[in-house]
Amino acid sequence: MSNYIKYIAFLTIVIFISGCTKDRDETNKTSFQILADKEKELNDREARVKLKEIELEEREKKLGLVESPTTQNNTPADTTTIHNTSLTQVQKDSLKKVEKEKKQEKKKEIQKEITKKFENPTSTVKDYYEYIQRGINETGNFDSNMKKAQKYFPSRPVDKLKSGYRNTKQFTIVEEPKVLSQKDNKASVVSKVKQTQTVKKDGKDTEITKTLTVTYNLTANKNGEWVITGNSVKEE
Repeated sequence: MSNYIKYIAFLTIVIFISGCTKDRDETNKTSFQILADKEKELNDREARVKLKEIELEEREKKLGLVESPTTQNNTPADTTTIHNTSLTQVQKDSLKKVEKEKKQEKKKEIQKEITKKFENPTSTVKDYYEYIQRGINETGNFDSNMKKAQKYFPSRPVDKLKSGYRNTKQFTIVEEPKVLSQKDNKASVVSKVKQTQTVKKDGKDTEITKTLTVTYNLTANKNGEWVITGNSVKEE
């Protein structure tokens, strides 16, 4: 009877241990399965997120929201080129505008000068006197200044003009030219000058100073350019 009880006790312990081991194995198996399932779920989720990112990028490319590297690299250069081209065009337009304004201003000045000469024939006589004085006072420029003076008095040959002033030592304007009469393209201007010349007297060079009142007759062409057509001289 004693042996039987021991046998029953031993069998009970074995069954209990076997049951605990089985439960532990089942528990471990369940834990491993849960971890595997969670890892698979996590991997699936990451895969879905990656797939959505790829799909979104493709959609953005189709919509033109994402620029390609080539476009991004070229954009600053293209923008700079467009800016420089626009700036150059603006500068050209400004330069053309300035040149046009200068031409218009020059045209106005020329027209004003022509009008001034037409309105005041004394300008021609003053210019004529200026070249006479230059010819006398500027050494070595007598002939060239006489030629320039003759353009204001074209009816008087240049050789005659030269001979008339070749021995002149001094030419001074005593009274500025003023208009005596003017009608249409005809005008009369008077002025007073003092002229010192070297002449031969008793075989010697003698300086003679004369004060002359000179009246000039002038004619203007259609451009308002006055020229001397004749003169009369009165000695005081």
